[in-house]
Amino acid sequence: MKDEILFLSFSLLLGCQIIPPSDKYRYDKIYIDSIKVSDTIKFNQKFTVEIYGTYPTPGWELYKYEIKETESEIEITPIARIRKDIIVPQVLTPFKLQLELLNNKEIDSVKIIVVGKTSKIEKTVTVAK
Repeated sequence: MKDEILFLSFSLLLGCQIIPPSDKYRYDKIYIDSIKVSDTIKFNQKFTVEIYGTYPTPGWELYKYEIKETESEIEITPIARIRKDIIVPQVLTPFKLQLELLNNKEIDSVKIIVVGKTSKIEKTVTVAK
């Protein structure tokens, strides 16, 4: 009898152990529709990149954006998140991100690349010196 109580108590402790919840958000890339950037940018000056797209539901929000730069490219990847515990209607919701970047590349042109969930949009801009 004592063994059974001990076994049940141990099973109950294991079954009810407190485990910290994992991240309460789900993360994903955003559906990108278009980008807007000037055809010409100046060396060592700021320029604006506007990114337009859609979230799959109104519950999504911009979490962060990642920027990777190479010698001749700037790649931007917007990341969105949604809480795992909410239920929202499946309605496409507009998204707009406006970034101000500094052009520190002394080359003839720079390729701006925006990476979305299902597409990648590229635009090559001229660098004026």
